[in-house]
Amino acid sequence: MIEIERTNTPEEFESGVLALTEIFIDEYPYYATWIRKNLEQFKNGEKQILQIKSNDELLGYLMIHFCQKNIVKINGIYIFENNKGKGIATNAIERLTEILKQNGVDLIFVQTRLDNNAVVHLFDKTGYNLIGTNYHEIEEKNNWVACNNVSDLKANSQTVASKIYDGFSALSPEQISALRQEHKDANLVLKKTKKNR
Repeated sequence: MIEIERTNTPEEFESGVLALTEIFIDEYPYYATWIRKNLEQFKNGEKQILQIKSNDELLGYLMIHFCQKNIVKINGIYIFENNKGKGIATNAIERLTEILKQNGVDLIFVQTRLDNNAVVHLFDKTGYNLIGTNYHEIEEKNNWVACNNVSDLKANSQTVASKIYDGFSALSPEQISALRQEHKDANLVLKKTKKNR
């Protein structure tokens, strides 16, 4: 059984920061600086580093941001290398979604690189629907944005996303399908190229 727990002690928080910045440092070098610049928001609970555990064993971390009381962004998920491929990320996202819903959250947003098909598949499996892209100024590229409306809230997730992501662009279902296929095809070409080396 997967459990999600907030890092409560300074030691737990620092361990979480270290793990998140080490894994994201290559792909997202700004993460270390971003976490340090937002320490006050982590202290007051607006942003949180969460431990993913099973039977008291630490399996990885999640990072979330309460944009409003009822709107949350998942900013990152990291499963330790020796735990990958075991369904832990899927179970962690499902458990987090359940906890947030029980605590009155209506909309949960998450984003990932356009070419990260494994994470897009994770979104599909866990009830998150692709709704558009977000241009990330630091990365200088677009990321997918997905949303899970976990309540009966009658809100347009694309309108909400445009308020919480500075570079958000809403996409129609047809545009999403075409962009998914484009990146799926690009990944297949990349895999074939790597195999032929």
